[in-house]
Amino acid sequence: MLDTEAGERRPPIPADVKRRVLVEAGHRCAIPTCRYIEVELHHIIPWAKCKAHNYDNLIALCANCHRRADRGEIDRKALRLYKLNLRFAHDKFSQLEMDLLFDAAKLGPNQGIQWTAVMFSLIRRILEVGYVQVAQTDGGVFLGGLKQSPDHLVITQKGRDFLGEFGQHEF
Repeated sequence: MLDTEAGERRPPIPADVKRRVLVEAGHRCAIPTCRYIEVELHHIIPWAKCKAHNYDNLIALCANCHRRADRGEIDRKALRLYKLNLRFAHDKFSQLEMDLLFDAAKLGPNQGIQWTAVMFSLIRRILEVGYVQVAQTDGGVFLGGLKQSPDHLVITQKGRDFLGEFGQHEF
């Protein structure tokens, strides 16, 4: 039990609800431009008003984003959109694909992430929709006809546009 500001005892968040919220966010901060790995659970409608630990009202945030939400710098509407976007993105793309998109977006123009051909099946969906493209390197090492040396994955404008809509930020 936790003490609240009013001195009342708040019961802990049930393990199954906590697990579901953490899995939804990939055990990372739900703010797409943050994605920090040490997280806390935040009540979108404050506990003092709702007095419940409902899954739909909980979101995983890092300590910094949690403080910002408590101060109103990240409003409830934005938090609900972030939670909704998590569900949308996880239905469509894997956590690996989303992390790769966010990492690639941080790089400068024409810079890419090294990736070997044998690993393309792991990111098939973001390749198929054109969010990243392969910038092949000349030569390389081949084994059994399969290139073993890495090429580069470069985020496309379409991928940047997707992240802009997803995270409400420009990339």
